Amino acid sequence: MIPDISKHNPDPEYLKGLIGKIGVSQRESARRIGISERVMRQYLSNRDASTALEAPYPVQFCLEVWADEQE
Repeated sequence: MIPDISKHNPDPEYLKGLIGKIGVSQRESARRIGISERVMRQYLSNRDASTALEAPYPVQFCLEVWADEQE
């Protein structure tokens, strides 16, 4: 898998789906990719777009690669 920023999709539901494919908790996924559990919760929050914290592409890419390995 090659990184491609044009595929950036910070949608919380998309990221939750990747974590579901991986089969670990949000806490464990945060720990393994090197971010705090709190930040991961903010990325996965469905809050108002004006206050939500958007996941950067490297976080998404890490989850995509990891999910791809599970298939």
